[in-house]
Amino acid sequence: MEKKLRIYTPNNSFKIDKRLLILLLLFSIAFLIYSTKSNFPSNEENLELFGFVFVIITFLYSLFFMISNFFICETTNGEYSGYLIIDTDKITCNLDVYTIYDIEKISILSIYFRGKFNGNIKAWERKKSNGVKNYIEIYKKGGECQKYFFLQTKTENIRMFSDELRTYYRFGKLEEQNYKNIVN
Repeated sequence: MEKKLRIYTPNNSFKIDKRLLILLLLFSIAFLIYSTKSNFPSNEENLELFGFVFVIITFLYSLFFMISNFFICETTNGEYSGYLIIDTDKITCNLDVYTIYDIEKISILSIYFRGKFNGNIKAWERKKSNGVKNYIEIYKKGGECQKYFFLQTKTENIRMFSDELRTYYRFGKLEEQNYKNIVN
């Protein structure tokens, strides 16, 4: 079985969670009902009851929203395109191939795993990582740098390439602390 990680290309557009949009809509409707009931004195009692019911629905949905954030991964705004494959003599990122002799330096961030707690303490943000904030930066001789994001799970992660990365460390392409963070 070939060892490979999926490459993720983030999209720079703004994406809003549909569940958060529903919550904002519920809050807006409840606010609108209570702010307009004084404009309709003949229907004030009905609007009061309708507003109260809407506040209860909004409160219950808010509780559901906050609790479910503990079990759902962050939303991804991008697409998967190709694979990251690290061999002892080359690194393949989608269609780009970098030989060990073309590479001046490698930097790898690999602390995010799909499903792992991501550190968010805000009630409206999801608590599990989507695992795609990891990246490898490849500095070619001549100063050009390419950055590739990749997905990590508990079973498919950068540690699969620890033997191959030892070669890059021995050739001085990967810094000691970066190498230790990956293999430990």
